[in-house]
Amino acid sequence: MRDATAAALRATHVWDDDPLTLSRRARYTAGEIDGKRLPAYVDEDGVDPARNTETLAEATFEVRTDRWQGVPFTLRSGKALEPAVREIALTFRPVRHLPEQFSGQTTPDVLRFRFGPDVMSLHIDVHNGTHPFELKPAELSADLGSGSVHAYAEVLSGILDGDATLAVRGDAAEQCWRIVAPIIDAWADEKVPLDDYPAGSDGPAGWPPLPAP
Repeated sequence: MRDATAAALRATHVWDDDPLTLSRRARYTAGEIDGKRLPAYVDEDGVDPARNTETLAEATFEVRTDRWQGVPFTLRSGKALEPAVREIALTFRPVRHLPEQFSGQTTPDVLRFRFGPDVMSLHIDVHNGTHPFELKPAELSADLGSGSVHAYAEVLSGILDGDATLAVRGDAAEQCWRIVAPIIDAWADEKVPLDDYPAGSDGPAGWPPLPAP
């Protein structure tokens, strides 16, 4: 498992080796989340505004193997966002040729894995029940409950049991830094603008919206 992880990371790069246009960063301004007023990040205690520290980051990567060629992996993580989404969303390629007899609304099929509590959902197009060739979007979901082992507990359990599967091996850590190094350098050189967004929003205006929870 750890060898396979390292191999996948060695094949991972910023999309088109272009950190200037395939990465974004932003910092939150004053806003409100769940009725609580938040100050701008630069006004938080202990924050040095001159450091231009971002609170939201997004970048698109590719895995240069035959299997994953042409598949973008977009990662986004940030603070003071609403809705708070913690998930992996897999968007399937659309059918190349939809038969002419089908009609109705068609959307890309999306499989979502959400974290804490564990929920899995599948968004697919199905017939609407009145006509076998008329399609409508539908969602199938499974709630795995809160009884599953939390992430940190699972890692600690592995350490105590001598199972290194979830531990980060040295070469994997080096590859992770190698992957993001072009982005870090571009941001340090101020080649990627630092956008802003109100606390409690889903991100800066003009960015693609976060997936609906």
